[in-house]
Amino acid sequence: MASFYDICREIEGIFGKIFAARPYLAILDALGNVMYTEPQLDPHLAYIQNFIKTNFNLLNVGDHSIPLGGINLAFFKVSQKAVIAIFTQKGFTGQLLGFRSRMLEWSQKIDELIGEHVTPITPVSVHADGEPEVLISASQGLAVAVTQSYKKIPVLIKQLDGKEKLSLEVANLLQFCDGKNSVEEICEKTAYPKVKVNQIIMEYQKKKWLDLKKVLV
Repeated sequence: MASFYDICREIEGIFGKIFAARPYLAILDALGNVMYTEPQLDPHLAYIQNFIKTNFNLLNVGDHSIPLGGINLAFFKVSQKAVIAIFTQKGFTGQLLGFRSRMLEWSQKIDELIGEHVTPITPVSVHADGEPEVLISASQGLAVAVTQSYKKIPVLIKQLDGKEKLSLEVANLLQFCDGKNSVEEICEKTAYPKVKVNQIIMEYQKKKWLDLKKVLV
């Protein structure tokens, strides 16, 4: 059976000739566990894992996401078990979309390998917006779910003076980050998809514009 390494080498061999720059890959399971990664992705690995933990269930198989402006990093949900992250150091982000037409070719091989994967002994907490918290145990190699539902409420902590250069999309979203509206409520009021709302929140958390409260329900 092909290994994760073999699969990545095959993909890189194909798309290295198509892209304007060499692609680097990571394969992660639905919980954000790293099945395979390359050193070039190390600076982004924590973000990659957090993105998958937060957004995996929001993406359908065959969907993709390019959440970071200025960084050539794209996520492709290739199955109900896995995401492939592709990164290039040069070129333009749009080139990564060339992977969409063939992304499902490796799904079965990846799923079979993940099926053999043993969950790490160290428990990890996987938080999904409004979804149960999941604690992973290595007891007999099984995952044990502990349901504890909560909602995330973004709070704008930066004082805006009206001189900020914001897109209409971001400005519209930030007005609802008043500590009263949950992510789901912001989605309803803005009509933005949940993936987009989470991406903007994560971006402005990094900029220290937003704080995020978690309230049990």
